[in-house]
Amino acid sequence: MKTPHSLLLKVFLFYCAVLILSSCATQQEAPEKNSDRAVGKIGSFVVLPTEIPVDADRKLSSSEADSLGRGAQYIDSVLVDELKSVQGVRFLNANQVEGFSPDMSGNRLDLIKKICQKLRCDAVLITVVNRYHQREGGDYAADNPASAAFSLQLVRADDGQVIWRGNFDETQESLLSNLFSFSKAQNRGFKWVSVEELVRQGVHDRLDTCPYIK
Repeated sequence: MKTPHSLLLKVFLFYCAVLILSSCATQQEAPEKNSDRAVGKIGSFVVLPTEIPVDADRKLSSSEADSLGRGAQYIDSVLVDELKSVQGVRFLNANQVEGFSPDMSGNRLDLIKKICQKLRCDAVLITVVNRYHQREGGDYAADNPASAAFSLQLVRADDGQVIWRGNFDETQESLLSNLFSFSKAQNRGFKWVSVEELVRQGVHDRLDTCPYIK
């Protein structure tokens, strides 16, 4: 005949086993936090042409405006190269964007919504170039290094929320001035890179962190 103590022990062990199994099930479901459901699924998005900042307090010289214009064109070409094979990505040029804007009265969110509604996309990628300076000198002796700064923002059309951003701001440094840049210098062949090389790597690295690009 089983004693009350033995029955209590079996009941205790049974509940322990239930708790352990429940804990294991919870741990197996945890990775879902990193899934598309948690991130917010974006089926497709529109890449807008790279913009030059408009700031009344910042007066651009003609040479700086020309430099930023070249930078915007080059970044656009890099974005096409990086994203052309990504499913659900659409590209618009300046003339196409202009076709959406006459009746928008300067309302950026309304423009984004109209573009996404027309093209059946969920978000837009907005890029702004703030600095684009070419290297002065050669591969191994530069008087002034390449320097660039730009920002990328993925804006959801439904509510205008920025759901991802990537910022780049770099002026190439010599290995002697920054010993911590050894790995980067090695990847660049210990050379002074052009601003095109600097920007291309920057765009690639930033897009690589975007969870919405598969």
